[in-house]
Amino acid sequence: MTVTAVQGIGVHVRAVTPTAARAQADFRALLNVLSRPGVLDAVGTGDGPPALGVAAGLADVEVPTAVLTTPGEEYWARALHLASSAPVAPPHEARMVVALRPPTSVEIAALTRGDALHPELGTRLVAAVAGLGGNGPGQDGPEVVLTLSGPGVPGTRRLRVTGLARDVFEALAAANAGFPAGIDTFFVAQDGTVAGLPRSTRIEIENGEH
Repeated sequence: MTVTAVQGIGVHVRAVTPTAARAQADFRALLNVLSRPGVLDAVGTGDGPPALGVAAGLADVEVPTAVLTTPGEEYWARALHLASSAPVAPPHEARMVVALRPPTSVEIAALTRGDALHPELGTRLVAAVAGLGGNGPGQDGPEVVLTLSGPGVPGTRRLRVTGLARDVFEALAAANAGFPAGIDTFFVAQDGTVAGLPRSTRIEIENGEH
């Protein structure tokens, strides 16, 4: 690897590495949205994708991680692994999957869910989306409206997600049908807005296109 290449990846590593204060604030926001499904909070934004900054605060050497990127942006995956020391893993074996581009329903269905005795082995999914709750810039792509119920939700709560197709949520609902096994999901919008969808949440999909 050339010196120029090292310098280039160093820029991206710094872009996704949160300060200690930001990592602590982001962690509190993630706990809040995971315990209150459908409630919106905010994480810090910097020079890199906000979803990757969130993942950098959660990953470490004991968390095999996969990053889904669009062609030509694989450097973000390398930057996360260098910043966090998280080992590289294929998505179907990873403990955390960071989707910087929309995942497919097939990819969601293949994620590890753990089992009734070892639910902690289920994948944590951090998915970048265009927007949440109808706010923020870049409201491109399909908008899906979800009705959520279960622990942490008094009655029901609605969540609007822009940028993911309906069948992605159908796959998430199917993956979480065998609770306590399943997938805990964080949606991170381009403006830093974040929402949580724990495996215990029941999902009804109001609209959306495949």
